[in-house]
Amino acid sequence: MITHFGVNIRNREGELKLTGDNYVRKIDKDDAIFSEEVKLKLDRVMARFNLNMDDFKSLSKDKFNEELDRFVSSNEFYEIKDLNSVAGIYGHYIMVLDEYCQVYIGTASRNEGIKARIPQHWRDRLSLSRLDRGEYGSLHIDSFRVKDTTRIFVWRDDECTFFEDYTFNELHEGKLVAQFPIDYCLNSVMNNIPKEFFHQRMRDRDLRDLRVYGKNWRTERLAKNDQKPRGNEI
Repeated sequence: MITHFGVNIRNREGELKLTGDNYVRKIDKDDAIFSEEVKLKLDRVMARFNLNMDDFKSLSKDKFNEELDRFVSSNEFYEIKDLNSVAGIYGHYIMVLDEYCQVYIGTASRNEGIKARIPQHWRDRLSLSRLDRGEYGSLHIDSFRVKDTTRIFVWRDDECTFFEDYTFNELHEGKLVAQFPIDYCLNSVMNNIPKEFFHQRMRDRDLRDLRVYGKNWRTERLAKNDQKPRGNEI
């Protein structure tokens, strides 16, 4: 058992930080030995993992910290060192993964609040099928391990209204995500992005995918759109 941000976390050997060895569950690796279909899926997942890791290494830490400082200041987040300080508190949170120049912006509006929600990300283990479901965007936050989270920022609901409208809370999370450059943000789902930011965010994600993965049907469509004449241009 280890303590991270004041919370006791089960210490699984070799799983305190994400690596190529622990990205996929052992049970799924064992299945790949006996199934060609599972092996192909494993190969796709690991290729995607390696491409993202290479991209993370190429990012500017100075630029990342500039964007994080700007975002935290403009949205009134503050840093915490101990999750016990937000026990039972609802609100938004930012998990910072400094080694990868990435953040994840989340919402805690049910059960025990921020203190309980963040460790769920550390405990979850994604199946091979779930890892293979990601055809675009970055790695899933639940792929990372407890020690990958190096800083935590929170915005707390001191007026106790956060829980009353779950949909509104999720939409506000979408507005926050839309403000953070997608190169430095693990949030890939677009469900909660407000419509005024949606198309630009989709385009940004396609451009990131083009850089990380090379051409696919989405990035080829993006390239074709860029070649079309724009009627409003002079």
